[in-house]
Amino acid sequence: MPDNIIWYSLSVLPKPLMIRGLEGGFLVISVICVYNDEEILKDYLISSLHEQRCQYEPILVDNTSNSFSSAAEALNHGASIAKGDYLMFVHQDVSFKDSGFLERILKSISSMPKNTIAGAAGVQDARGVLSSITHGYPPVPAGDIVINSAQSCQTLDEVLFICPRTLFDELRFDSSACPGWHLYVVDFCLSAYSKGYRAFVLPMDIYHKSSGYSMNKGYYTALEKVSSKHKGTFRTIYTTMGVWPTSKPELKFCILLTRARSWIWRRFHPAARKTFV
Repeated sequence: MPDNIIWYSLSVLPKPLMIRGLEGGFLVISVICVYNDEEILKDYLISSLHEQRCQYEPILVDNTSNSFSSAAEALNHGASIAKGDYLMFVHQDVSFKDSGFLERILKSISSMPKNTIAGAAGVQDARGVLSSITHGYPPVPAGDIVINSAQSCQTLDEVLFICPRTLFDELRFDSSACPGWHLYVVDFCLSAYSKGYRAFVLPMDIYHKSSGYSMNKGYYTALEKVSSKHKGTFRTIYTTMGVWPTSKPELKFCILLTRARSWIWRRFHPAARKTFV
């Protein structure tokens, strides 16, 4: 077993519920998470995984010693040993609100076209974030538009992302375009689009402890790389943290304007000074 991989015995039922695929056979979902805080991991993700009633494979990548410098590197490491038909990449501070969550998600995505990737939050256009999850404290809706059915989008957020194992074996996360902890799912969605895959936000009853605001220097570094990589296909990239042109001069102006707004906002909200850089 590779270093940094921790396997938890999370069998909940003597005979876990098996989900049958459309073409026969039973499906398994691998739940992959890179974590840097074991207490948060146990209190949120592991606690809710213990309650799930369908079969799944937990793969938890230990980064408490900062062995990995990027999410792409860490999650690719975990995915390399995954056996599931679908791979779910999820943050350490996410909790599923009931025992049927994984069962519903696996049934939902396996019933959709084979060229589907999915997530808990995403953006299609300038209208804003599509989602049904809550985040922060006290919990508030994470999306600008609360959904109750699958919605097409251009990109998905990193909080929770699901894709077929066959696609991930072909693409994987790009650590060159995303050398830190941001935009690796956004980049994956744009690359998958070029291969004929389409992204959907699914209604999910989950809670994310973090409010998700983390636009630091690493975000802008990844943004410039992802924009350059996909400028031949996309004129605009829609993300949960903003709308970004792929034209280099326009993007630099948008980044400058966003950072200026953040600086002004921090001046009047001292408690947020560690959130934005």
